[in-house]
Amino acid sequence: MILRIPIGGFPISPETTESLESLRGDRLLFRCSLDIQSGGLNTAISYLTDRKTPELLIVELDCPQDEVFARLEGLANVCDPATRLVLISPHNDVELFQELIRNGVSDYIVSPVTPDKLRDSISKIYQGLEAESDGRVIAFMGLCGGVGSSVIAHNVAYDLAGIYDAKSAIVDMDICFGTAALNYNVQPRQTVVDALTQLSRLDGELLDQLFVPFENKVNILASPASLNVGMTVTHDSFDVLMKAIRPMADFVVLDLPHFWSPWVSDALAVADEVVLVGTPDLASLRNAKSMVEFIGPKRGVDAPTRLVLNKVGSSKQELSDKDFKDAVAMKSAVSIPYEPEAFGRALNNGEMLSKVSAKNKASQAIAELATIVSKRAPEPVAKKSAFSIFKKKNKKK
Repeated sequence: MILRIPIGGFPISPETTESLESLRGDRLLFRCSLDIQSGGLNTAISYLTDRKTPELLIVELDCPQDEVFARLEGLANVCDPATRLVLISPHNDVELFQELIRNGVSDYIVSPVTPDKLRDSISKIYQGLEAESDGRVIAFMGLCGGVGSSVIAHNVAYDLAGIYDAKSAIVDMDICFGTAALNYNVQPRQTVVDALTQLSRLDGELLDQLFVPFENKVNILASPASLNVGMTVTHDSFDVLMKAIRPMADFVVLDLPHFWSPWVSDALAVADEVVLVGTPDLASLRNAKSMVEFIGPKRGVDAPTRLVLNKVGSSKQELSDKDFKDAVAMKSAVSIPYEPEAFGRALNNGEMLSKVSAKNKASQAIAELATIVSKRAPEPVAKKSAFSIFKKKNKKK
């Protein structure tokens, strides 16, 4: 869950101020606008008298316990009724807590507060408010050029649809050099650029026109793969695009370009899963270390970052999985063996690897990766019995 809401913080103590400031880099809240004004409840009342109320208020007060409700009445008079309130106070009293909750306070925290307490409180308040229909976003990015990140992403999107009998979408964000249309062997009439230039009317109906279906398993939002497109992706345009696409599929696979920009950094921060694809060499190890150190704090422990080593076995001088674990403190989720013949045949035929060679070790590794990033158990295969067939035959008669 990534919140995009305005938050007003009104601390009194240095500890509360520091805890609020620390929330700016948290994955849950880094897309929120956080306005912090010292002074507690009195400052909140005067500050909000002639301003629009933020969706969430975090207010600290230090008055005697018998004055709490009278003081809160003044805040209620200047707030929108739909505003959520986290109240911080030194009074550790169960009856006070229960009475505050009954009177509409979203949560009550006994001071002193910590960043973890504040984050857990906000997470609890907004838990479950995201649409359950939103698809799981899985972002793929190559640690170096030519490591096969796009091919792996496209095959994972295909396997996710097949393994779970689910709707899967691939979004090719590499506008200049994307290969989704090429790898799936489709001819898109419209591309992701058409979506990004029609954000004001982007909805499910328009996306249905922009998607290119592949074997009734994967919907492809291809890139134009053209150097003539003068398109610059921004934070806002990427947010609008993802908000429209997520309800359209159970799994949304992002094929990210191998370059660094603010919106790419954001995509890696907000995705449910990040898969960093590299080859077992020094350049991939160096870049993996840099990437994990940069995006790790933004993503937190509840949003996995996976490492995948591709083309394993292509060189006698390659680094081992242990080398990556020692340097990056991360073991590869899967290692995909070097199978140039199988991949070449699939790419030349415009087919996915699991269809060309399902028993191939590379194909099996990609299927394993799909199950890992899905966060689901594989769908059970229904077994047909002779008795059930017999009953159907008799029913027809």
